[in-house]
Amino acid sequence: MTIIFRKLIDKDKIFLEKVLIDSFNEDSERAFSSGKKEGPPGYDNGELAKKILNDRKSNKLVIQVNEIDCGILVYQEEPTQVIDYFCILPVYANKGLGSEVWHVFEQNKTGVWVLETPDFSIRNHHFYEKNGFQKVAEKTYGPKAKSFVFQKDLGHV
Repeated sequence: MTIIFRKLIDKDKIFLEKVLIDSFNEDSERAFSSGKKEGPPGYDNGELAKKILNDRKSNKLVIQVNEIDCGILVYQEEPTQVIDYFCILPVYANKGLGSEVWHVFEQNKTGVWVLETPDFSIRNHHFYEKNGFQKVAEKTYGPKAKSFVFQKDLGHV
């Protein structure tokens, strides 16, 4: 399996939209019921994709496996290492691909990496814990919106 990361560019907007919609819908359908679709504001109408593409602070990557675009990784390294979005298209999920991708990504990284995922995304919690992250905090965004913060220390140079 050959995993590479290439820079996400404007012409990838349709792919980015598909990854966001499919990933968030898959998570919410698993957690709530068939047909339930939920995600961050703008994930399903192109606004979140546009925001990601226009964000000058974030590193934006397309995940390619054997030359096939399979997902996205959006992260910041300054001042704190934060994973904003790590999404694999559902058709490639549950096959160990996410763990392989994360392993390749972290090979040349150091420091403490932080990410946030919805409380209902049990599969995500399991994935991050399996890959060495620890749950360190809980955030509440309203009466029905809560998330967990995970972190992993990759060491220092």
